[in-house]
Amino acid sequence: MTPRQLRYFVEVARVGSITTAAQVLQIAQPALSQHIAAMEQELDAQLLQRGARGVKLTTEGRRLLDRAASILRQME
Repeated sequence: MTPRQLRYFVEVARVGSITTAAQVLQIAQPALSQHIAAMEQELDAQLLQRGARGVKLTTEGRRLLDRAASILRQME
């Protein structure tokens, strides 16, 4: 998992939408979805519950969000 993927995940969690996060991050929505899917595959865990009105973090997603935010703060 890369710092870029962590930043992407944190932004998706912050805005609650992959589409909105892609716009904020200025990347294509399919590319962002692929990054999230790769993270889920690497961790062997579902991080987001996807729905018509956006995404919600799973229990595993909340755990990762806490760790990712901490890691990114330390990297700054």
